[in-house]
Amino acid sequence: MSMYIKAGSVTNAQRAREALRKNGIKSYLQRLENPEPGDGCGYVVEIGETNKDVSAILEKNGIRVLGVGYR
Repeated sequence: MSMYIKAGSVTNAQRAREALRKNGIKSYLQRLENPEPGDGCGYVVEIGETNKDVSAILEKNGIRVLGVGYR
């Protein structure tokens, strides 16, 4: 199962990916195909399975999360 974190901008998505990488979590940037109003620029960070608290890592690094989804 993958986790998708909505970022408000490509810059925030890149910052999130870097913060996760520094904590040993592999992640990828993706563009939403049909972003809805409130999704910002429509970028998400995809993360595979991990036992680390991703939201705490992002919060600690000052990265705003617009939403989280799973697939």
